[in-house]
Amino acid sequence: MRVLVTGGAGYLGSVLVLLLLEKGYQVRVVDIGLFGTEHLPPDTDIIIGDITDFEEAWLEGVDAVIQLAGISNDPMAEFSPRLNFLVNAGGTGIVAQAAKKVGIGRFIFASTCSVYGFSDNREVNEDCPVSPDFPYAISKLMAERALLCLADCHFKPIVLRAGTIVGWSPRMRYDLVVNTMVKSALTAGRIVVHNPKLWRPVIEVRDAAMAYVRALEADSNFSGIFNVAFDNFTIGRLAHEVAATLRQYNVRVSIEAQNRSDARNYKVSTQKAREVLGFRPSISMSECVRTMMEHISLGEAADFGNPRYINVEWMKLRLAERVVSQDWSAARTYAAS
Repeated sequence: MRVLVTGGAGYLGSVLVLLLLEKGYQVRVVDIGLFGTEHLPPDTDIIIGDITDFEEAWLEGVDAVIQLAGISNDPMAEFSPRLNFLVNAGGTGIVAQAAKKVGIGRFIFASTCSVYGFSDNREVNEDCPVSPDFPYAISKLMAERALLCLADCHFKPIVLRAGTIVGWSPRMRYDLVVNTMVKSALTAGRIVVHNPKLWRPVIEVRDAAMAYVRALEADSNFSGIFNVAFDNFTIGRLAHEVAATLRQYNVRVSIEAQNRSDARNYKVSTQKAREVLGFRPSISMSECVRTMMEHISLGEAADFGNPRYINVEWMKLRLAERVVSQDWSAARTYAAS
């Protein structure tokens, strides 16, 4: 089976592509290349392209599509609301329509649990109302609804609403909650928690990649929306788990708890993904931190001040460079997820 992965050079995509290749799938990647592609396996079939200018020819010989490409978090969406809605909502619709046109039935979309907004500490499932307050989550919800409009007896989209994805990736990020805590602990000796009582569903990136494999291998009649997470954590609990694991490496860290308000607070049920997709994540946050430390100790992504590891900072830098060089077409870029 040949799988096309849009955004395959991104944070999650880099892990997913490797996993698919290990499992014997043929993989084609479509990626804008904002963060480069050199970290992908050397034999990967890579097309440097923008999903908002998607070409039907890119689907030649493809059996399934995994749509990861897009603006990847709130800071990026707030920096460029236009690109956020254009790429996350419009781009997803463009790719999905092209896939449906050529007869591809399996289409898997990377959405987010943040579409639930503020859930008042109650656990929500896929049938609960959604009320996103920020452009990023709104654009993901718009994409979900576009897919539902396209769905029929032949085109069966699966939407994975993931919790915050964390952990080590060949295309590393330090703007994700656990990753940020590790970086702060190693560089400043402390973890700052804006509000320790807020809830977030969290999942390690290798587990997240496996969720896409489970969706890919699901019965062809399955479609719908699935919450994907390892567990629900308060931000305070996450901080203490990170600090406890770092003590195993003789890293002493203090936790500075604040009480800032935040409109995002949600806990999710993952029962549907367990029962329908057979997806049971297994990587704890402690193991997540240990894996990060193994790579960092080898000097990998240890230059913590590099803007490449903070998506919005890298986006600002690259856009500025391209505008200065008068490369207007390239300035329409976006970040891989």
